[in-house]
Amino acid sequence: MTPEVEFLDAEPSKPEQAAMIHSSEIMRLWADGEVYDEKVFIERGRLKFREAQEAFFEFGRVLVVLKEHMPHGKFQATVKSEFGISPESARKMIQATVKFCSPQLLKAQPKLLTLGKSKLFELMTEDDEDLQELADGGSINGMTLDDIDRMTRNELRAALRESRDTAEAKDKIIADKNKKVDELAEKLAKKQTGKEPSPEDVGSELTMQLSGLEVAARSDLSRFAEVFEQMLAHGEANGYDHRPQMVAAINQIIRDAETLRERFTLPQEAPTNAKPEWLDGE
Repeated sequence: MTPEVEFLDAEPSKPEQAAMIHSSEIMRLWADGEVYDEKVFIERGRLKFREAQEAFFEFGRVLVVLKEHMPHGKFQATVKSEFGISPESARKMIQATVKFCSPQLLKAQPKLLTLGKSKLFELMTEDDEDLQELADGGSINGMTLDDIDRMTRNELRAALRESRDTAEAKDKIIADKNKKVDELAEKLAKKQTGKEPSPEDVGSELTMQLSGLEVAARSDLSRFAEVFEQMLAHGEANGYDHRPQMVAAINQIIRDAETLRERFTLPQEAPTNAKPEWLDGE
């Protein structure tokens, strides 16, 4: 008796045929007819993702340059008509570019970029040192890079807001305690001396405080020259143009100073004949 021989069907099953047809159609429409290779397309995806994130900052650099050269109204109209984005979106992109393209965060930038644009926007208000620590494997407000990557944008926003609220509450408690300590110390000093400080002494003390703040601010400003020199040297050596960030930093300082002037209605030039009332004495 001859044993029966079972022949395997070499033809693909109907589900397999359908999958092959579907794959072929997808590759024709979206991959110029290439043959599907999972490893190839994963690697291509990684490359394109990095390029897309880098393009975000390149566009941000363009916005910085345009904003610093155009009148405010013209800039807003331009981003709407030419790029199809709102002025608010443009402002966020500029802030993110200035923040994450700064020399302090250039090293951390590649890892932070993996979080995506929306999460970068949420992290803009965090300190540079904290963001660098996050990229180096540490945490920020108790969250690691992997934790943030798994979060949605809204979850990250809520977590950061909660951390800020907690920090502000602690700062307020400390400030209140310090205020009470200062008040008690002042009362004790008055009891010991038996007299109130004179207007001359108060005015002199306030002037000294202002002078101290001025010296500290000018000292901080002098450090800009060192950083600017490093940025220019880096740009010349590597083909970068850091001038947009440099200009933006200076302009922001000038705007802050002008805001302070407007708040207290101060003139452009210091009065030469003004004399504080406390100098007249009794």
